[in-house]
Amino acid sequence: NLHHWHWHLVYPGEGPDRVVNKDRRGELFYYMHQQLIARYNVERFCNRLARVRPLTNLREPLPEGYFPKIICSLNNRAFPPRPQNTVLRDINRVDDGVNFTISDLERVEARIAESIDGGYVVAVSKTRVPLDERTGIDVLGNVMEPSALSVNSTFYGNYHGNLHNIIAYSHDPDNRFLEGYGVVGEFQTAMRDPAFYRW
Repeated sequence: NLHHWHWHLVYPGEGPDRVVNKDRRGELFYYMHQQLIARYNVERFCNRLARVRPLTNLREPLPEGYFPKIICSLNNRAFPPRPQNTVLRDINRVDDGVNFTISDLERVEARIAESIDGGYVVAVSKTRVPLDERTGIDVLGNVMEPSALSVNSTFYGNYHGNLHNIIAYSHDPDNRFLEGYGVVGEFQTAMRDPAFYRW
């Protein structure tokens, strides 16, 4: 958890260009997450558990439940739990500024997959930015997170961040119960949740 929090401090998604625009930032975003998942899988193997299953269908129930039993430092309240087989739903948290649908996430995921298959991403100017062997993973990492360095955050959206959000708010997607986000919604605690390792 400390590593994940520290990484996002060193490589923030927004801010002054001199802070955000670091060499190979997008590539390092991908590499860091790939290494976290590899480490998690090795720990699972050591405990005779299977490799973690990727989150490939947002409309299937999320089998992993999580009951954190820790306090959120922002509001001094316990992080809300997520029961087993939670069904992910559209998020409509107006007061929190988080509003998107599962269809929005699926559309963005399809656009990213199409770009990978095509070997380029589409910039705001409608030009093609190649995903070549020299800078392709850097461009793609900045699109997926996204950061201020994304070539087209309007078109590619906030894929990675909204995957955090859809799980973090799965217990109260429309704020009807006035519950805060789950642990996966905060850099300091996200890695505690087994669902973190599925994307």
